[in-house]
Amino acid sequence: MMIKDRHLTDYELTDFFMKLEHKNSKIDNNLRIEAMLLQQMDPILGWQRLRSNMEVFSKNPVAEVKVKGIPVKLVLNKTRTPSIKSNTFEKKAANTSHKRCLLCELDKGQRGILIEDEKYIVLANPGITLPGDLTISSVKHEKQILTGHFQDMIEVATNLFHFSIYFNGALAGASSPHFHFQAGHKDKLIGEHQIQTLLAGKSIGNTSLNSIILTHNFRLFSLKNYLRTGHLFTTKNPKRMVHFIQFYSDKLLHISKKIKVHPNIPNFGEYINSLQDKESEGRMNIMLKYYPESDEYIAAFFPKRTSRPKRYFKKGKNQIILGIAIKESLGNLITCRKKDFEILKNHPDLIEEAYRDTSITKNTLLELNEFLKDYSL
Repeated sequence: MMIKDRHLTDYELTDFFMKLEHKNSKIDNNLRIEAMLLQQMDPILGWQRLRSNMEVFSKNPVAEVKVKGIPVKLVLNKTRTPSIKSNTFEKKAANTSHKRCLLCELDKGQRGILIEDEKYIVLANPGITLPGDLTISSVKHEKQILTGHFQDMIEVATNLFHFSIYFNGALAGASSPHFHFQAGHKDKLIGEHQIQTLLAGKSIGNTSLNSIILTHNFRLFSLKNYLRTGHLFTTKNPKRMVHFIQFYSDKLLHISKKIKVHPNIPNFGEYINSLQDKESEGRMNIMLKYYPESDEYIAAFFPKRTSRPKRYFKKGKNQIILGIAIKESLGNLITCRKKDFEILKNHPDLIEEAYRDTSITKNTLLELNEFLKDYSL
């Protein structure tokens, strides 16, 4: 069956539109996706894997841990095991071109919504961080490289304004070499609330914003004392957002060429088997969202050295299975083993260590900040 044949029509979603809170609103892709999520959970028509994973998710242990005064949400979530343990972009990973791609060959019962002139299909994400998580997959098998998709990301965020749009770079937490964004209901992750607090001029623990560029329609900040390195950018100009993502990616690429992290992780710029190419763009996680009521875009960039903390590769009792991708960068730290959950809950210093291991260094951040000051308005 062709990927496009998995599209759910408005006719098929009729009964599910009626169950939505905004059922009397004009139908757009936001409502189609909300209805699709209901359809995929339907006991007769839906996707069994998603239903099973949601049952597991509903029983997940959760703890809020303060790390240097900054709240982090820690979750034990076994449905995320495949993505957390994925070795797609490790040195030992084999060429995956001959293997079944889960975003090319969808599961039985898996249906979605085609968007952007049928360039992408929006699917329920079975690796649940929060209910309503999405995978926005390219209909064609393309490499997990953001270059060439900057405009797409802005358009998706503009049109799907019920959701925050996420991107994980190939060596920054992505688990599939097939090009995709992720998404989730807007303003649900703990880090999203913290970002709004910081942008409002308030602090969280010792975290504050370091202003890099500030105009009436363009704000760029560096996150200070936030456990992980990051930048926040706001604008009301979508063309400016596209241009800045390109600029940021170029500058991050320039400073990333010295990255050497761990024997199991490729040094920056090496040939990546699963991409069938050399690494060609900086390692980063991105969150982007659009508020139509204020006509404003907010983006968070988390530049990375890797997604694997050092303890991931240790043996025995010293090992902690953990990855730092966009959801973790936004404060939802997800483990798949009870042992790791308990250790991290009781040892916040290990959470701090995981963020430090995976973020770019302070000196590299300072170098990047200097480059960003040169952005031309």
